[in-house]
Amino acid sequence: MDGFALAAASAPGRLRIVGAVAMGSPYLARVAPGEAVRIPTGGVLPLGCDAVLPIEAARVEGELLECGRVEPGEAVTPVGSDLHAGEFLLSPGRRIGAPELSLLATLGHARVEVFRRPRVAVLSSGDELVAIDRRPETWQVRDSNRYAIAGALRAMGAQAFHLPSIGDAPGELLAALKGAVAAFDAVVLSGGSSVGERDETPVAVAALGSPGTIVHGLKVKPGKPTLLGAAGGIPILGLPGNPSSSLLILEAVGGPILARLCGAEPRSATFSARLGAPVRKRRGWTWYLPTLVEQGPDGLVAQPLALRSSMTSLAARSDGYLALGEEIETLAVGERVDIYRYAHGGSPTA
Repeated sequence: MDGFALAAASAPGRLRIVGAVAMGSPYLARVAPGEAVRIPTGGVLPLGCDAVLPIEAARVEGELLECGRVEPGEAVTPVGSDLHAGEFLLSPGRRIGAPELSLLATLGHARVEVFRRPRVAVLSSGDELVAIDRRPETWQVRDSNRYAIAGALRAMGAQAFHLPSIGDAPGELLAALKGAVAAFDAVVLSGGSSVGERDETPVAVAALGSPGTIVHGLKVKPGKPTLLGAAGGIPILGLPGNPSSSLLILEAVGGPILARLCGAEPRSATFSARLGAPVRKRRGWTWYLPTLVEQGPDGLVAQPLALRSSMTSLAARSDGYLALGEEIETLAVGERVDIYRYAHGGSPTA
């Protein structure tokens, strides 16, 4: 702290001010008992001193310092108080953010080994899709999913690459997937994954080679037609075409896969709140329920939103989501729940 460096044993009393510590330079003389030197915040404690009297507690008359009792170590950062030699600091799989950059720079690590960002292809399918700068006809929709998915992937640490949209003609999906798995580290497909007769996604993924389609259909809401597959070591995630379904499944199911590709340990950021409305769901199914979080008189209150997977605005209007397991059927008002933060951004209240 800004103040005066001294020996605690010399206080209380009147001490003679014999110099000043300059930032970035050592104080060459030894400070004798009964002496003090001016010192700025961050200055190196001179020899003979073991404490600092903060300037706001000091009374100075000319070159004399009047001070009360001072404890040894007061207003001083001792050597080794932050880090110890040999101490383990950063584990593999930790994303490097501002605190990690500060630590690495302080310790002089100008270069560190990291995982490169995985290159993920984003592919949209469907004859009904048109570019977002076009006015759609009543039987068409703008291809908004690709931008939402790409943004979420980037927030998760991946590089997202938009591939041209494909239609529903036979063989078109397989050709696009062959090109994608040959050039990228993973593929996220939006639309085309359903359980109807026209769904050729499982067949196309299977045709890419082992292991092919691993899972087609999950007992989740939203996102029942989700597909999980792989071609060799290239993961393929087939998302539902409905906007809210695709983003929630990408977060909840695709998130751990993307974390592994990034070399990170999968982890979900959560915060706690109390339910502001009752919840009733189907037992035996997992629900991902978008939730608005408000500040109540006694803490955070979670307000579940009406789950309509076709709503584009649902994720944008929520602060996170509830992950309700198969065993849950009802939740009452006031019950404490965990809210999962979106990895893709947003502004949670907590």
